[in-house]
Amino acid sequence: MGFEFPDELDPVFVSGEPEESYGILGLSLLLPYLEPYLIRTMKVAKKQVTDSELLDDLMRFSAQEGQHYREHIKFNAAIRRSGFPGLAALEAGLEADYQRFSRTRSLRFNLAYAEGFEALTTASARFAFEAGGISAMHPAAADLLAWHAIEELEHRTVAFDVYEHVCGGYFYRLFIGIFAQWHMLRFILRVQRYMLETDPRAVEEHGGAAGRRKRRRMASRARRGLLPNVLRTYLPGYTPHDIEFTEKMRMVAQAYTERAKSTS
Repeated sequence: MGFEFPDELDPVFVSGEPEESYGILGLSLLLPYLEPYLIRTMKVAKKQVTDSELLDDLMRFSAQEGQHYREHIKFNAAIRRSGFPGLAALEAGLEADYQRFSRTRSLRFNLAYAEGFEALTTASARFAFEAGGISAMHPAAADLLAWHAIEELEHRTVAFDVYEHVCGGYFYRLFIGIFAQWHMLRFILRVQRYMLETDPRAVEEHGGAAGRRKRRRMASRARRGLLPNVLRTYLPGYTPHDIEFTEKMRMVAQAYTERAKSTS
């Protein structure tokens, strides 16, 4: 896509919302390590995929994930210029985890982890479109996240289908998928906590303790809105094939296609 970000992007890129900004940044910092792990996992799984259509989906999935983390690296670099040197140690620990998973865990584990991530991002992207997105976000950040969300919805079935094709098993997928979501959320919360502790002025400048309580209440309401989408992914009959790719989503996808530097 070739997104461009300001040389110095304010870390509080959701206006008045330091906690939300740092949480979203935690997700963005996670992706340059998670998505190469997903690509490595799919490269191994490819050897066991016998369905030509699914194999094509797998290759397109990996291509999209490769584009995602490259753009997030650029976004993260813009945020890093504001400081926060302790992020490097958190990221190093995360990368060590994903390298260890690739090296020591079974293909079944890694595919179930991948589906746990994809189920969560599909549910989150779906909720974002239903809720209308975040108007208060810096335009460059909103643009990046909307593009990423629409592509998550485009390839929402692939990790699920590859898992079912290669190994399958509902209870194993559920257990490892929930572990994956906990593992990712733990990193995101550690990033958020570190950034809030490192620069307490960010909270004071946006309402202090009273503002933080108000923001927590708003965040709680947002989580309650998202929760039904997430819980549906835990049901035995869940399949991302049942999630409609709506006309609104098609229009957003087409808009990004028209802006793309190249397509394949």
